[in-house]
Amino acid sequence: MLSFILAISPIVLVLVGIMVFRKSAARVAPVALIWGMFLALTYFNITGLNLRENILVLDANLWKGIKEGFKIVVMVFGAFTILNSLKDTGAMEDVKAAITQASGNDRRVQLIIIGIFMPIFLEGAAGAGAPAALVAPFLTALGFNPLIAIAVALLGDCTCTSWGGAGLTTINGGAALVNAGVSTTALNSAMVGRINSLGLLIVPIMAIIIAFGPKALKGIMHYLIYAGVTGAFVMFALSNYVGPEVTSLGTGIIGIILSILFVKVVPINTPEEYMYKQEGTVERKYSAFQALSPYIYMLVLIPLVRYGVPALFPENGFATMCILGYISWVDAVILLCAFLGALTLGMKSEQIEKVVKETMSTLAPVMITMGSLLCLSYIMQSETTGMMSTVAKTIAGIAGGAYPAAAVFIGAFGSFITGTGLGSNIMFAGMHIEAAQLLGINPITVFAGQNAAGSLGNLICPNNVVAACATVDQIGNEGDVLRITFKPFFVILVEYMVIAMLYTYVIFPTFGM
Repeated sequence: MLSFILAISPIVLVLVGIMVFRKSAARVAPVALIWGMFLALTYFNITGLNLRENILVLDANLWKGIKEGFKIVVMVFGAFTILNSLKDTGAMEDVKAAITQASGNDRRVQLIIIGIFMPIFLEGAAGAGAPAALVAPFLTALGFNPLIAIAVALLGDCTCTSWGGAGLTTINGGAALVNAGVSTTALNSAMVGRINSLGLLIVPIMAIIIAFGPKALKGIMHYLIYAGVTGAFVMFALSNYVGPEVTSLGTGIIGIILSILFVKVVPINTPEEYMYKQEGTVERKYSAFQALSPYIYMLVLIPLVRYGVPALFPENGFATMCILGYISWVDAVILLCAFLGALTLGMKSEQIEKVVKETMSTLAPVMITMGSLLCLSYIMQSETTGMMSTVAKTIAGIAGGAYPAAAVFIGAFGSFITGTGLGSNIMFAGMHIEAAQLLGINPITVFAGQNAAGSLGNLICPNNVVAACATVDQIGNEGDVLRITFKPFFVILVEYMVIAMLYTYVIFPTFGM
């Protein structure tokens, strides 16, 4: 038990520092990293490396964390540059008008279309933490409180990262089951879809409660039920009958279209307090296309590059795109969209320079935080420390017959630490296979619980919270965001634990076997 307590202590330090003592992540993360390094050099030197060998391993993990942190900062820079460009040119008012025209003047409907379905689309097109970092500033520009905007954007992304960009999270993350001959990619996708679709059912309602409180459900429940049911049905159908590659992307774009059609046909009674109001009479400076151009370019170019380049160059196209890591091509496309948007808005070189300087001035705390958290993550994942393995195996050992529920918790913990559902799946899939064989239960349903919870863990992952906070100038307020997101996280986590137990022992005990 001492090993478990020490192994998890760096994470506890991060949470307590941010949520209890209300310190910024930029202050807490380096302290947690130093503590993690001390543990790696002492108690968790499980492979018996000498000091020089251990320092070489730590050095490699530190550099890896700094490099990966820099890539996330580049993505934040692109997203924040777009937001500042729209504000600096005055195009943001025209963006608001365009959104109102498409979705009606009910702010609750706008929240679901932009805050829930757009992150799902962006997850399928790009993944890599992009959805919340791109959607949070969009919601903020529409007048939502920045902290609420971040929380809702993270909530929108919490059921779809099981597939991630082009299905990689399920395809690569479930490779251990496929290689072991106990499942297929199609079966892995189908079963996790049967879990996440039930999570998506309640997400629209939770988003409204987060943003406006329970009283805001009055007069809009028919739309929220419609959005949840249609979104869940599309997610289920795509994951079970089409494939993991298009599940997130398809669910997002079809969900947006179906929601817009609904509000055009079915009336929604909008109380005055939830009515979107244009402040004064604003003369349109840009067309809807011009005002929305950075985001339109993004919605077109991200899936076009992701699917187009590998199709044109099947032998090495995708490998070349990811030569600097998967997130690198996402960074490049977002920066390109920011540049094309600036040109479309007619920005002069002086304006662009001003926006770039404004954005750059906010990025130092982000780099410190992201670098520290990722360095800590790699140290805890390292085979030379075994810290992550210690935590997971302790939980699994305590669980016994409740292991399917424990797999859900482990999946969420894994993505909380690593920042990705893919990292969580790769790390623990093998362990789940072994546990399922020992207990005589279905490994497919167990892994599906892991995979679904890996997606859910993104809702409270410090890496994602910090990245989203940076795009709306809320660095230092990460604890406030976590206090909001922990409630829906806990509700869906319990839901997934119950589902995993029912699927494994009652409903699908022989699925795929």
